[in-house]
Amino acid sequence: MVVYAKDFMTKEVVKIDAMKSALEAAKLMAEREVGSLVVMDGNKPVGIITDRDVMVEVVANDLEPGRIKVSEFMSKPLVTVGLDTPMIEIAGLMEKHGIRRVPVVERGEIVGIVTSTDMGKASKILAPYLLPRIPEIYLTPKKSK
Repeated sequence: MVVYAKDFMTKEVVKIDAMKSALEAAKLMAEREVGSLVVMDGNKPVGIITDRDVMVEVVANDLEPGRIKVSEFMSKPLVTVGLDTPMIEIAGLMEKHGIRRVPVVERGEIVGIVTSTDMGKASKILAPYLLPRIPEIYLTPKKSK
């Protein structure tokens, strides 16, 4: 069974302009009750910031949140996927890049985001199909050349 980004993504994505301040970002996250914002340069998604980024990059370094711009501490380049990207592939991207949020893009527009929470929901459906294959996937000896 294959499940896709479109099946589990969170459809509401909160965005912020790259020139906004860390303080504005923190207020927006609090107001919208989200842990991340996709950073936009005009209509183009260019990065992502999380509530943890604000704490670790701005507050912990004693920077002025009203002065530092989102573009100065956002994570980039932005890793994105399409609507029909299999969730198992997204899990691999998350692991490879050490990230917990992956925006979903269609025709250059952000249409959703897959979070680690969404991945957890998908894993409940995928588990019965993947668990029997674990020996096949991980325990099969590799052929030597």
